[in-house]
Parts: sequence; C-alpha cells; structure tokens
Amino acid sequence: MRAPDKPSDRFIIKFTVAAIMLFAVMAVSCCLGSSGTSLSDVIKYLTGRSGELAQTTVTIIGRIRIPRTVTAALVGGALASVGCIMQGVFRNPMADPSVLGISSGAALGAAIAIVTGLNGIIFFGAFTGAYIGAVIGAVVTWLLVFTIATRNGHYDTSSTLLAGIAISSIMSALITVLMTLHLDDMERVYMWMLGTFSASTADKTELLAVAVALMMPVLIFIAPRVDILKLGKEAALTLGVNQKTTLAVTLAACSCLLAFCVANSGIIGFVGLIIPHIVSFFKVTRMRRRLILSFMTGAVFMVLCDTVCKTVVAPGELAIGAVTSLIGAPYFLFLLMGSRLRRGKEKISS
Repeated sequence: MRAPDKPSDRFIIKFTVAAIMLFAVMAVSCCLGSSGTSLSDVIKYLTGRSGELAQTTVTIIGRIRIPRTVTAALVGGALASVGCIMQGVFRNPMADPSVLGISSGAALGAAIAIVTGLNGIIFFGAFTGAYIGAVIGAVVTWLLVFTIATRNGHYDTSSTLLAGIAISSIMSALITVLMTLHLDDMERVYMWMLGTFSASTADKTELLAVAVALMMPVLIFIAPRVDILKLGKEAALTLGVNQKTTLAVTLAACSCLLAFCVANSGIIGFVGLIIPHIVSFFKVTRMRRRLILSFMTGAVFMVLCDTVCKTVVAPGELAIGAVTSLIGAPYFLFLLMGSRLRRGKEKISS
C-alpha cells in the first residue's frame, strides 16, 4: 500500500508547477508586442546564438523584451510577497502593500521630480529623476511611519497601521495639490501613477533584482515568526519571539521592496491583495511556504497582465494598474461574496 504524500512533497510539486508556468509565460511574453518575434528567436538569444539573428531582433529581445518581462515578474512577485506578509502581520485578509503608505510616498517623490523637471535628468547612466525621487519618497515615508509608530515607546501593528494610513492620505493629498498646480505635467504624473513597464531597462532590472535577492531571503527567514505572532504577543514572547524586533525587520524589508517596485513601475494595485487569497486555494498554511508560492504566483500574474497591456491595443499600450484592477477587483468581489455566503450557511446550520 502506497504511503500518502508528505506536505513537503506536495509543496515541492506546487512550487515546480508554478516555476514551469512562470518560465512559460515569460517566454511567451518575450515573443509578443508591437513588433513580433518568434520563440525560436528568443531561444537563440538566450542560448548565445544571437549572431544568427538580425540586429533589430537582438535589440528588441535584449534591450526591451527581456528587461521588461523580468521586471514584471520581479515586481509581481515582490508585491504579492509583501501582501502575504502584511496580511499575516496585521492578521487582516484585507491588508495589502498600500497600508504602510510607502506606495503613496514613492509616488509623491516621483511626482515632485516630474513637475520640477528633474525627470529629464539621467543619473548614474540610466536612472531618471522620477526613479530616484520614488526611492527617496519611499524611504522618507517609511521613516515617518516608523517614527510615529514608535513615538510612545512601543512598536505594534495597530500604531503602524494607523500611521501608515494617515501618512498615505497626506501623501495622496499632496500629489493632488501638485497635479492641480502643474496642469501641464498632470498627464505625465497621472500616467506614471497608473503603472507601466515600458521604461524598463537592463540597469533598472538589475538593481531591482538585487533588491529582491536581498530582501526576499529576509522575509523567508522571518516568516515562521510571523506565524507565531498570530498567537498573540504574550504567547510569542513565551516562544522566544520578540514582537517589536520581528515587526521592525519585516516591515523594513517590505518597505525596501515596495520602494524599488514603485520606482520601476509606478503604483500597481490589487496584486498584493488578491494573490495571497489565490494561494490559499492551494491549501498552504505555513507563512514561509505561502510566501514562496505567493512570489511565484504574483510573478506569473503580473507577466500575464503586462502581456495583455502591450498586445491588446498595439502599437499603443494599456496602463498595467488599470489591467490589474480590472482583473483583481471583480475577483476580490467574488471572494467577498463567497465568504459571506459561507458565513450565512454556517449560521443557518448552527
């Protein structure tokens, strides 16, 4: 008689399936766009046979398609991972990356760079003023949230959440004021805030990859402690988990990821909210495994959405934030209605 599969074995299978799906959608995405290329061209480029390709094809694949696709995968995975951690830390299934206010702070930094003309200045060979401004805005916002949350000597989820919501509202209001005072730049600020991967470059992608490579291991390492925090502060202390330290490290890593995600693509909603819910259908309960599968699923979802953006109205392009909202909002409503129906049945049966 065959022994049942172990949970670890089932997780490896799920991870393998997600990895295969990610590579498949990335390969397809590299082939699609306003100028079509074949899968064989992409394979030749990746296997070092670019000499067999036309120079224009090499440029399209190497300088446009691959950086854009990799950036989409990294941003999608990072946003989904941050959303997964946020829902665990705040013990709220409605939590998403926006609760810290980092996205709004980064958007404000980019908006300031755009309206002051700094976006036209190229720093360090490839980074625009909006990119640098977004990173600075995110860092400043996180410092404000951290300072306010620790003002009374304690660092807990409630004070962090309230501080993040308040700072986010202030930053959003300042963006509105900037757009009102600079009507000529309103369209550029608005389009940047909707999100796009069209400005992706190899240098930006490499920097984002470094940030993800540094911060994701931190989140994966600390994920089991987030599980313990769900038991309550006293129980966590009994098990040797310091709530203040765990929250500080977790939210700092999340803030760093969000800073570089927003700097690379603008504000993209619903990814960090719905992907952890989708992963819950895989029956993964431990935070570490949920986090890893959320990263893979978020990467697949974002690459698919970006493929839709650059192909539906080619040679034009849709805003990635609009596509994720059109897909994510109905799905979230579906989840919400399903949850209410289940609660109603439970009340009737009881």
